[in-house]
Amino acid sequence: MNVQEQGRGFYVSLELLAIARGVVLLDPAQLLAPTSGTVSYVRASHDLARRIAVGEELPPETLDSAVQGDAAYETLSALLSSLLVEVPGRRRTPRWFSSHFYPFVGELVHYDAVQRRGTPSIERYVFRDGGGWAYHVLRSDPEAPRRMETRDGLASLVGDSGSPLGRVAAALQSHDTARPSEFADESEAESEPRDADSPWPELLRRGVHYIVTRSQVPQAKRTESLMHWVPYCLARHQLHLARRALGEPDAVILLDASRDANPLRRRSQESLERFRWDIARALTERASEHHRAASERGDVEQAERWAKFAQPNANITKSPRAFFSETLAAVGALNSTSGRRHFTFKPPMLEALVAALLKPGEEVEFYRFCQRLHAELGLIVDDRTARTAGLTTDIDAGVFALNADAFKARLASAGLLTHYSDATSIIHGEPR
Repeated sequence: MNVQEQGRGFYVSLELLAIARGVVLLDPAQLLAPTSGTVSYVRASHDLARRIAVGEELPPETLDSAVQGDAAYETLSALLSSLLVEVPGRRRTPRWFSSHFYPFVGELVHYDAVQRRGTPSIERYVFRDGGGWAYHVLRSDPEAPRRMETRDGLASLVGDSGSPLGRVAAALQSHDTARPSEFADESEAESEPRDADSPWPELLRRGVHYIVTRSQVPQAKRTESLMHWVPYCLARHQLHLARRALGEPDAVILLDASRDANPLRRRSQESLERFRWDIARALTERASEHHRAASERGDVEQAERWAKFAQPNANITKSPRAFFSETLAAVGALNSTSGRRHFTFKPPMLEALVAALLKPGEEVEFYRFCQRLHAELGLIVDDRTARTAGLTTDIDAGVFALNADAFKARLASAGLLTHYSDATSIIHGEPR
């Protein structure tokens, strides 16, 4: 799995959905089929629609064949530009190949593409195998009934909607320069779920299953939760494997839901930096192992190569380290994309979290939910859980109590929590 900064954040989910859509277009029966071979699917670029969305100049003959009149073009441009995925922290207006449509309907799903000698070409650019890993994890689900339910739920998200927006997207795609083509994905086939080494592949499967089977929730909301949950799982999986390689215990993450600076936030900031360097240290230590092995067998060339990677703060560690923090920032699991950062959950990520942890229709009392956050995801929010985890010896329990109240308020504002009394608050997976 190629975990690099260029493929951070929402690109993981976009790639997953593009693979699923492509499989459905080629052979719906093969969606999440648990075969060990290479997955084949159709890749489509949506290059014309993306170029219109960002206002890039188009050949007159291309434009005339697809859009009739200036008024129609302006309306279409405004519509398509509103459908582009927002990439937090982006400082410049992107070119069309760095712009992707939010997959509200199946017809908007597309693969990666680049500008090759002035011509759109379907190639990997920001799809860097994270989505392929997620697809492999889902299709290797050992629980066959769950896998089939996930397949059906996923198919409903990526299949043709037949809606007005879907018809517009399909019509524009028929004018693409880079035509749809079949592709055999060797990278996906080589992915390793690593179930024995990390709980996150199973958390991904369970969460995706809960999200896509919420039939009472609008499709756009299910898609949004999927867009946030999948990258979050991959980033946490990356951290878990790094700390396991270093012999460190499972990560404990303090979620700050308050508005003001406090000791909990400072600890959260410190742990984020420590986790980033855990990833770097795990990579350099693995490079050191390769260096020693090459030296022992007398392979001078390989020994010199790995020696460069084994240096502290080597370039090899920068991109994977950035993938972790930039992915969490993109999906709203950090407070910002830059500056002094700490762990938190912004509303869309919070909704995805609840949808991924609770079965459709399930309800749970607030403090029991906090206990599950700790037990299953290593997250600390409230005073009771913090006390159990031994964190109130140097951070006052009152700080965690205030944090719990702030977390409740966030859940309530998202329609995910109902107060029945001062002592009873119930969380539910479907907003009310």
